[in-house]
Amino acid sequence: MELEEEEELEDLEEIEEVTEEEIDERVSFADRLPKIKEYRSKKLYQRLILLILLFLIPLLGTLYYISPLSKVADITVVGNQKVPAESILNESNLKRDESLWTQFLNRRQTVKQIKEKAPRVEDASIRIVHWNQLQISVTEYQEVAWLVKGKEYLPILASGYIIQEPQKEAGQDKVIFEGFTDEKVILRTLRAYDNLPKEIQEGISQVKYAPSKSNDQLLNLYMNDGNQVIVNISNMSSQMKYYPQVAKEMDEKGVIDMEVGIFAYLYQTSESTTETTAVEKE
Repeated sequence: MELEEEEELEDLEEIEEVTEEEIDERVSFADRLPKIKEYRSKKLYQRLILLILLFLIPLLGTLYYISPLSKVADITVVGNQKVPAESILNESNLKRDESLWTQFLNRRQTVKQIKEKAPRVEDASIRIVHWNQLQISVTEYQEVAWLVKGKEYLPILASGYIIQEPQKEAGQDKVIFEGFTDEKVILRTLRAYDNLPKEIQEGISQVKYAPSKSNDQLLNLYMNDGNQVIVNISNMSSQMKYYPQVAKEMDEKGVIDMEVGIFAYLYQTSESTTETTAVEKE
């Protein structure tokens, strides 16, 4: 009897344990149920938003494409000084009331075209302003010298390009070039001139291209103090630094020859009376 009672007690305990586990599982599932519902709702909303976007984006794109905002409303030019804005607009081939993005995405080719057709334009950029307007920002080459042509003067740009806009008088703020026809030679001379100290630049009134059979680089520099300098384009910047010292040692105005070494002599007044002085610098 005692054994039977013990077995019954053990069976009851096992039943109680199973019942408690089932109760715990039910309670745990009940706790998780709101979270599962919340997760499912969140996923549903995400899918709904995704579907809306899939339909909305193409719709907005279509509406934008057919709206005036996708067309160029206006084109403006800024930064130009010498080149008329109308000329830049014509050379750009940009069109109003045509596709904004097609023309904007082709802006590099447009800039290249402007620079090729407008020699004064050094660089340009195109950007979108006010939603659907294009703005061309221009940087122009500076006029750095004058080229003598007969009794007129033509502006020379920093690029070496000669502008065919004759002027009756040359401005006092720029050096005068004479005898030049090749833009490459002009550009080389301008670069050599730019490397000179400011005080020497200001002392030069005219640069004359005077090539010989044996030397196609010869220049004659006419100085404001009355002297004349003979120098090569290639060594202008290195030789001209000695000019102030040599000019100071000369008793009278004359010629300073820097083609090979540095020699100074007075101007010849006549064939019979020639006074020559030579000063050589290492």
